Amino acid sequence: MLNILAFVETATIVSAVKIALAALALICTGFIIFIVMKQSGNSDGMEAMTGSSKSSDESETFYGKNAGSRKEARLKLLTYIAAGLLAVCCIVMIVLQTFIK
Repeated sequence: MLNILAFVETATIVSAVKIALAALALICTGFIIFIVMKQSGNSDGMEAMTGSSKSSDESETFYGKNAGSRKEARLKLLTYIAAGLLAVCCIVMIVLQTFIK
């Protein structure tokens, strides 16, 4: 009898953890979509084909030149962190799925 109660408690805890992981995975996917949409592409599109480039006065200073790269680096880092967290959530959910059916 005590063994059945232990199984029920374990199943309830595992179910709660799976729900929390699914919610976290959903939040991570939305965050990844938002961050990727904010990032600029690697290529310049038509500018790469025509050879023209955008140059403005504010990009000629040191801080103006590196401001975009700092922002892009921060967005790229956030993308890596969110993708890693999403991968860990999915792996743990798969392990829990095989643990309790």
